[in-house]
Amino acid sequence: MLTIGEFSRTCFVTKKTLRHYDDIGLLRPAHVAENGYRYYTAEQISTMRMILRLKTYGLSLPEIAAHLANPDSVALSEKLAEKQRLMKRELDTAERVIRQMDRDIEKLKRSIDIMEQNITVSTVERDPQTVFGIRKNISVQNFQELFGDLYAALAKNGIAELGGPMAFYHDEDFNAEHTDIEVAVPVAKGTAGSHEIAGGLHAYSTLAGPYDSDAFTAIYAGIMQWIEENGYHVANSPFDVYVKGGPEVDPQDYLTEVYFPIAK
Repeated sequence: MLTIGEFSRTCFVTKKTLRHYDDIGLLRPAHVAENGYRYYTAEQISTMRMILRLKTYGLSLPEIAAHLANPDSVALSEKLAEKQRLMKRELDTAERVIRQMDRDIEKLKRSIDIMEQNITVSTVERDPQTVFGIRKNISVQNFQELFGDLYAALAKNGIAELGGPMAFYHDEDFNAEHTDIEVAVPVAKGTAGSHEIAGGLHAYSTLAGPYDSDAFTAIYAGIMQWIEENGYHVANSPFDVYVKGGPEVDPQDYLTEVYFPIAK
């Protein structure tokens, strides 16, 4: 058997951590002597390695304990896939932030105001439009999944889309974890489950390039500033129209139009 020190050196885990794992029942020593010394078997090294591996994957100690108590490879694979999706979203976010930082660093080197935005706002009279959509209160992290639900519903009901996808933001304020979002596509009038969005005067601007939160914030801020400066108010929910996008398009070629219904 291995002393706690030997087990610690073998597994690259501190003795303090091993005592904690013993206290919470995650990994108990194979034997505890009368003097309180803890001893482990060589077979427990594999268990310790599993604990360390699952911690690396972002599983909590209770989640790891549950797996060790009832090993289930299928359930574990599903749990790891869920963690992997979360990590990929976090990685995508980090990469977008790094790209923005690169752009800002270059601007700062040239003494350019990094908050300066050259945004062109125009107005257009839009006709009423028939759309088929799905509206939910969701986390913004699940935004793309909502589009998956939309296209699944279109396929299930045999509905043909007549234009690019759209996203409507119905909340008065922003809550990243609980946002009232509707995703939709234009469809033929009279389509089952469809509804009509009002036409009228809209202020709009265009975003070329990747879906970047800072770029969208700048567009929205620029439109809102234009609305206020020109004596209008927002008359209904703003929305995006994804003119060019999707997995088959290079993000650098994305084209998005942002619309705000307005009135005097």
